[in-house]
Amino acid sequence: MKAKKVSNVSALLEPSAAGWQKVDREVVDLAGMPLHVQTSRYVRTVWADKLVGKVRAVSVRAAHDGERLAVQLEWNDDTQNTEFAERLFPDAAAVMFPCNGDAPIVTLGTADAGVNQWYWRADLAQPENLVAHGLSTETAADGAALDGAGKWSDSRWSVVLSRPLKAKGSDNVKLAPGKTVKVGFSIWEGSNRERGDIRSYSRQWHELALEA
Repeated sequence: MKAKKVSNVSALLEPSAAGWQKVDREVVDLAGMPLHVQTSRYVRTVWADKLVGKVRAVSVRAAHDGERLAVQLEWNDDTQNTEFAERLFPDAAAVMFPCNGDAPIVTLGTADAGVNQWYWRADLAQPENLVAHGLSTETAADGAALDGAGKWSDSRWSVVLSRPLKAKGSDNVKLAPGKTVKVGFSIWEGSNRERGDIRSYSRQWHELALEA
C-alpha cells in the first residue's frame, strides 16, 4: 500500500475529511488473535468457545506531506462502544510497526524485537504511542506524541492516527519520504468484550511505501 504525498496532512486529521476520498484505500483481512498464544490461562479457558476477533476487515488509507504521516482506518461496527467500566469495553484500533524487521506480528514482538503501536481507544482523549515486546507487555514509547480522532456514523468507525515523520527514540518506527516500512493493524470490538490481546489483527506485515 502507498502513503500518498499531499500538500497538508493537517487537513486530513478529521476522520471524515473530504480529502481522504482522493487517497486510494486497501482492504486488509483480519483474523482473531489465536488463543494458543495468549499468555493467560484464564483467557484461554474463558474464550475457548467464544468468537475472538469479531471485525474481519479494515479499510486503510495513508497520506503524508513530508513532515507528518496520517493513517485512516475504517471498519463496520453496528454498535458504538465508548465506555470502559465493569463488563463494558470500548472499541479500539491500532496501527502497528515492527521496530525491526524480525518482530513477529502474532506475538507483538519478542524481548529482542519490539512492535511500535499507535493505539486509539474510543474512551480516551488522545491516542497512545506504545511499544510491545510480546503479548501483554505494552508500555509508553519515548519521544513521539500522536494525534488522532475517531468518528462513528452509520454503523461504521472512521479513525485517523498521525505522527511526525521524525521521532526520537528507538521505540518509534523510522519514517521518511521514499522509504518503505512494514505495517499491521488491530481492531477491538467492544460489544464482543474484546480488550488486551483479545482482538482482530492482520496476520502478516504489509508494506507501506511513503511516496517520494
